[in-house]
Amino acid sequence: MTRLSQRGIRDGKIMMVITVLVIAVAASCVASSVLRASATGGERGGGSVELPEGRQIVFRSLRPGPAFGHIAVLPAADVRRERVVLPTRCERTAASPTGGLCLRQTRNPIQPFAATLLDDRLRPGEEIPLNGIPSRARISEDGRYYATTAFVTGHSYLSEGFSTETVIGRVGGDPAGDVERFTFLLNGQPNENADRNVWGVTFVPGGERFFATVATQDRRYLVEGDIGRRTLTALRDNVECPSLSPDGLRLAYKKRTGLNSDVWRFHVLNLATGVETPLAETRSVDDQAAWLDDDHVMYAVPKGGAGGRNADVWVVSLRGGAPRLLIPDADSPTVRAPAADRPLR
Repeated sequence: MTRLSQRGIRDGKIMMVITVLVIAVAASCVASSVLRASATGGERGGGSVELPEGRQIVFRSLRPGPAFGHIAVLPAADVRRERVVLPTRCERTAASPTGGLCLRQTRNPIQPFAATLLDDRLRPGEEIPLNGIPSRARISEDGRYYATTAFVTGHSYLSEGFSTETVIGRVGGDPAGDVERFTFLLNGQPNENADRNVWGVTFVPGGERFFATVATQDRRYLVEGDIGRRTLTALRDNVECPSLSPDGLRLAYKKRTGLNSDVWRFHVLNLATGVETPLAETRSVDDQAAWLDDDHVMYAVPKGGAGGRNADVWVVSLRGGAPRLLIPDADSPTVRAPAADRPLR
């Protein structure tokens, strides 16, 4: 073999190695892009995504497949239609007429969880660090405030020694801060118990008031909060995860019943009369209910028992009658009535 042939073979091998390296780098870049896209749900192709007109139910789609956990939308007036699935993946979500909120898991080992604000077309925008596993999410009707609850120890409400962090933020402004640091007024007096936990915020429209749950010394209290005054005032015992009706007249919540302290039943409180009425749902459901309208409450029921990855959204009427399945393979529902319906591009 001549030197020229040997050199040609050597050069050919070098070029082959370079080509393989280039392909490997390109594949790595593509894989990295896919991972980054999957962290936020990716981008959907095929043109614009039209949101349903009128009142909408915004929820997390739990249908098996690549869109598991993505935000989805249905018209409140016709939930039998095919759901519109959006690109953003969440662990919990909530929506208002002007925007929404998505609590999600990231691929950043330093900051593994985040809260993402959504615009009026439910597109992701500003991202806020979340100091624990997502648990509850709410946004005020006027879109001014949002609330996030996370388990900062990785435990659940049923675990001994669990700890939550509930933060109220101002959309486009400074955060109101950790609600646990607000002054807690129990029987009219400041309570400084160190074991306090707060969760389950629901906002009162048009102001700085909200309702929530405060837990301390193995008791749960319904509290009325004031963002400006930074206070939490206890109103009632044995109340968890309140949800204010659209007309502002009633609160739906779960309360512990029977000898088993881990059994909940949904009740509705008339804020004017103080009368509390149990709902027809007899299963123990660990969820923050949401209102479909002034006469119906909806909530997620896990399939295969508590802790399952899948769930269905059920609805029950305040006027009685058996609960019924509303949206299969779904959880984290809220209703919004957009001022204008525009395509999501």
